[in-house]
Amino acid sequence: MTRTIPREYLPGGAVPGPAAPVSSQDGPWSLPWSPTACRLARDVVRDALTRWGLAELVPVAELLVSELVCNALRHGTGPLRLTLRRTPDVRCAVSDGSSRPPRPTDAGPEDEGGRGLALVDTLAARWGHERDLPSGKTVWFDLPGAADEQGGEAA
Repeated sequence: MTRTIPREYLPGGAVPGPAAPVSSQDGPWSLPWSPTACRLARDVVRDALTRWGLAELVPVAELLVSELVCNALRHGTGPLRLTLRRTPDVRCAVSDGSSRPPRPTDAGPEDEGGRGLALVDTLAARWGHERDLPSGKTVWFDLPGAADEQGGEAA
């Protein structure tokens, strides 16, 4: 089952009240095929990690999810989906409709781009990609998360 981004994450749609409940797996969330998807993905990740009691992971997770979503927009095709899972590590996965695997590049000092996957490789505990059948791929990264007394469930 795929859920769309809750109204509180949409531009102009800020409403009081809690976001969709976050459990040991959150999503998949459908993201728009537009530059706003990067911000929306950061919002979803920030909310989930805060609910899971892992706010210390927010800065790194926001940076890395932005890289994966922006790479999907730049090099992939729709649809675009985000899934989060806690096992007790945190896995963030971004899926798109292109089966072309991600390719890290060696960016030179003057290059404006090409550093995203190097950041993911440096800051994530693990990362990788999987082919989705019949088409598409999922690129993911893991961050270490501490298990809470509820076994990884959101409060």
